[in-house]
Amino acid sequence: MPENAMVLEVAPEQAGRTLQALLHDLGGFSHAEARGLIDAGAVHGPKAAVPPGDYARRVAAGEHYEVRPEPGRRYRPRALPRPGRGYRVVHQDRDLLVVEKHPDLLSVPTSLREEEESLVERLLEAERRRGVRRPALYALHRLDRDTSGLLLFARTRRAFEGLQEQFVARAVDRRYLAVAEGSIEPERGRFAGRLIEDPKSLKMRPARRREEGKEAITEYEVTERLPGATVLSVRLRTGRKNQIRVHLAEAGHPLVGDRRYGRSSPLIGRTALHARWLGFEHPVTRRPASFESPVPRDIRRLIKALRRGVLQYP
Repeated sequence: MPENAMVLEVAPEQAGRTLQALLHDLGGFSHAEARGLIDAGAVHGPKAAVPPGDYARRVAAGEHYEVRPEPGRRYRPRALPRPGRGYRVVHQDRDLLVVEKHPDLLSVPTSLREEEESLVERLLEAERRRGVRRPALYALHRLDRDTSGLLLFARTRRAFEGLQEQFVARAVDRRYLAVAEGSIEPERGRFAGRLIEDPKSLKMRPARRREEGKEAITEYEVTERLPGATVLSVRLRTGRKNQIRVHLAEAGHPLVGDRRYGRSSPLIGRTALHARWLGFEHPVTRRPASFESPVPRDIRRLIKALRRGVLQYP
């Protein structure tokens, strides 16, 4: 074993974590350094060197990973093209910001995708370019990377606290347009239960015991029936991770294009979900505020194709 090498053993309680997280927690490397070591071929697993980019590999109890850094070398992850297709500012005042997020863009930074620039980071950089010395944004909710639509941010602590109270009281009106597989019955319905994150797959699922997870409530209304699919107006009463996607998948009607909880579709390159409406009380002026986002082009094309009877899965 090389002189500077270290061996990391996966304990039972660490099983299911990512290799990047293991290097960070046991090896003391930053997340960027951990990715750089993997990309440089300096991390060796039970059988061979870990291939570049395999940051999210799930480790198993009892596995050993050998890290072989070169003395004096700085490890940084390989350069990747800038992901995401941007955003559009819908409303801005001194207290809050309403933004329309495009798909393929993270809402907020995450340690599992540190190489990707998030919407929050782009917004803060835009503020700096405008001459704001210490820009501040407080995220109140988020959208999945593949989901497009409206997001609300506070720009002051006072606004954040006022809006947070509304989210806790379930007074913020959040409505989505969704296209789900199959024919959903009845015309109006409600999904209610508790959701919990699986520690290994990181996917959300219904809790098996009453004391597990968090309450999740989703209401829907059918707006159009198509061959092999249903267009829905969905209203969130709670805002759990992947909530709409999990509720519909558990009902046997995953969203069209949802590769994580359903299957991919040749008619759209992402999950057919768009946050189209946002309503709340302005935290400072106390006036009602509401914003609407038009249906994105890719979802419009999907609906038109389904209307023509184009088969998703020949």
